[in-house]
Amino acid sequence: MERRDFMAAFGAAAVLAASDRVLADMEHSMHPPKYKTLQDDCGHCVATANDCLRHCIGMLAMKDYSMTGCINTAYQVVAACGALQALAAVNSPQVSAFAKATAEICAACQKECEKFPDTAECKSCADSCKACAEECRKISA
Repeated sequence: MERRDFMAAFGAAAVLAASDRVLADMEHSMHPPKYKTLQDDCGHCVATANDCLRHCIGMLAMKDYSMTGCINTAYQVVAACGALQALAAVNSPQVSAFAKATAEICAACQKECEKFPDTAECKSCADSCKACAEECRKISA
């Protein structure tokens, strides 16, 4: 291969690489997330509800059944917020309808977790559920 051919091939490769990057940037900006805050709030809610579940299951193992209501509501939050997070991530047209139901689930969990203000996991879960429920209500309004 001659130097001239090499330079032409190298130049063409550079142009292709640059155009791929430009197209990727255009594609990303063409489809921005509509529900980024909701997606983040749902993810945080799932994490704190799982922490709450871990604590409550530990209490059950010690034959303490005082947190069975927390187990029920935290489990529902994990399921609902996980699903809503996935829908929000893809800008689903069903987000608004699903957010309305999820707000109710989060509010019920918040209420249950607030019964245990001295338990860090429950307090964190209640705070997270409150924030998520508020964001869900904004979206579903």
